[in-house]
Amino acid sequence: MPRVVGSILRLFETKKLLGSGFQVIGTNALYAYEASAGIFFESGLMATRDVDILWDTRSRLQLHSRVKAEPGGLLAILQEADPSFELVRKRSFRAMNQKGYMVDLLKPEPRPPHLLEKRQMGASGDLVAEEIPNLQWLVSSPKLTQCVICDDGYPAVMVVPDPRAFSLHKLWLSRQADREPIKRRRDKEQALAVCRLVLHYLPHLQFSPAELRMFPKAVVTTAAEAIKASGLPPDYGFRS
Repeated sequence: MPRVVGSILRLFETKKLLGSGFQVIGTNALYAYEASAGIFFESGLMATRDVDILWDTRSRLQLHSRVKAEPGGLLAILQEADPSFELVRKRSFRAMNQKGYMVDLLKPEPRPPHLLEKRQMGASGDLVAEEIPNLQWLVSSPKLTQCVICDDGYPAVMVVPDPRAFSLHKLWLSRQADREPIKRRRDKEQALAVCRLVLHYLPHLQFSPAELRMFPKAVVTTAAEAIKASGLPPDYGFRS
């Protein structure tokens, strides 16, 4: 895993933020899945120049109490890891360092949508979380905590969504017409790769409705059809 991500995660762990309110989603979560299974994904599947951080604002009271000493909020933490991190523009959900590595802060769209929720850890000048539809599926899913090794040889702890939830969410993204075609194709490739990982290396994880209850039934059914048509072994599927 890129060393800059490891530096950020180690700071999160030191400040007791990792898992209590923050988790890593997107492509970087694949590092945790491959470490858990003891395998490597092909390099093309892992290529990314950013890290997506999902903020569970349902934990905001606990999170606020733990960041009182961080008046700069998330940006201050990022700058501890790398002083060159800056917002890409005023009131942005994204910060970028001088090497072009980006950190995005995301949160689920509020329910109902007109509800106003806190979008900043710190005061003005901090990252402002982007509100994304249906991210509550990942917030509500079980979590995987996994130690990974960074490219500088040092370990870091990651908290990521359950790989089954990652797969279903990515398959759902791959079917969204307003998403860029190249991203939709990549979403599907990553989803199916994680499905294969679960099948072959994490068989204790079952795609059962009870364990996927945070997803709408239609999303689970559509994902099951996509997996069935993907060429995976015939005994692979969603358990009743």
